[in-house]
Amino acid sequence: MKYKEISLRDIESRPDQVRQNFSEARIDSLAKSIAEVGQLQPIVVQKKDDHYLLIAGERRLRAVKKDEQEKIAAVILESEVSPEKFRQIQLIENLQRQDLNPLERATSINKFMEANNLSKKDAAEKLGVARTTLTLWLNILEMKEKYQKEVLKEDSPITLSHLSLAHALSSKTGDPSKANQLLDAVIKHNLSRKETQAVIDLFYKYLHLPVEEAVSAVLLKRERMKMKEYWDDGSDQKSHNPVRKLFRSFSNINDNLEEYMEEEGDLPEEDKEELLDEFLYLYQIMGILIPDLKDKSLESLVTDIKTKAK
Repeated sequence: MKYKEISLRDIESRPDQVRQNFSEARIDSLAKSIAEVGQLQPIVVQKKDDHYLLIAGERRLRAVKKDEQEKIAAVILESEVSPEKFRQIQLIENLQRQDLNPLERATSINKFMEANNLSKKDAAEKLGVARTTLTLWLNILEMKEKYQKEVLKEDSPITLSHLSLAHALSSKTGDPSKANQLLDAVIKHNLSRKETQAVIDLFYKYLHLPVEEAVSAVLLKRERMKMKEYWDDGSDQKSHNPVRKLFRSFSNINDNLEEYMEEEGDLPEEDKEELLDEFLYLYQIMGILIPDLKDKSLESLVTDIKTKAK
């Protein structure tokens, strides 16, 4: 290969390039940078008859055109570049520069794998990325278009990690609807990756508990943690509040229950009645402290708490 400046008029972009969407704002910024300090990185082209085919550097080419220059610095590949090699070069450059959005990246990698009949392991080696990373990137192609678009939004709670968790849930259960339920809950309740993993853990631990019930349990825990942080505040006003001591007592009970559920999972039959008696006694005491409890059924109270958590 050789290096020289070539005329912009002689360069032709290939229609099958990896990147399809370009930010005009970023191109404008790059054009200003080139105008101030010059072109620091050449484009890559291949000589074809009386013109050049662009191999890599579409953004640089567009930026130089905006700067109204006539020539651009280029590396010219003298050997023939096959369509498969062209896609590999573009993929590697864009992956290194992180210029592709998640859907563009996955689509391009998938086309590259199909064109070259590559396994994930082989594709990862050729592109210089870890196989686990490649798998994470490709999971987006297994999701519905609705969730693919969500990942591209800046303000969406859904990330590639969420898609990976949903994909694993779908694969393990053989039921894609479970993944859809999970991702809908992520969107609706802004679930973090940790909370999403907690939903899945509950789903598997308690004999495939319905996803919506597992989500409700995680949301209730989120609200409890907020209250715990509030009462753990060391301000003088709260430190002398008798409710703080009461709340900590309840918090300790909840912590012990969660610890038991994580370690044991279920109660021995002979202990259930005694524990239920203790719960009913506690419920009666709470009915004295909070008279409104007497006017509501336990079921309606749980529904109210769930609604508040959402």
